[in-house]
Amino acid sequence: MFSWANKDGKKKDPELFQTVSDGLKRLYRTKLFPLEDTYRFHDFHSPALEDADFDNKPMVLLVGQYSTGKTTFIRHLMEQDFPGMRIGPEPTTDSFIAVMHGEQEGLIPGNALVVDPKKPFRKLNAFGNAFLN
Repeated sequence: MFSWANKDGKKKDPELFQTVSDGLKRLYRTKLFPLEDTYRFHDFHSPALEDADFDNKPMVLLVGQYSTGKTTFIRHLMEQDFPGMRIGPEPTTDSFIAVMHGEQEGLIPGNALVVDPKKPFRKLNAFGNAFLN
């Protein structure tokens, strides 16, 4: 189709991947990361992507004024209460909570979550311990 794209005129065999995230990881590591590294993108904008950024499920961020139903909405989706949940007419939330699926219920402190290479929260380490506590 685009004969000008291949200098030698041979067709390239497409690469096959088991999952979309595997293909995206490979594409990032071979094509985009070297470009970011050459222009020092990670020094002035954001850190390089890690495997956990591709492997984990998408996340949804709920932001809004107090007493607008954010916690109630999450509680309704989960069909149960969750650790750290407080509902009241006055401002009750002074931190953030990441609600994630797991085999067992539990609470993981922010400092421990940031150092886990399988979770996509490693970049939050830049905000310091006060933020993570």
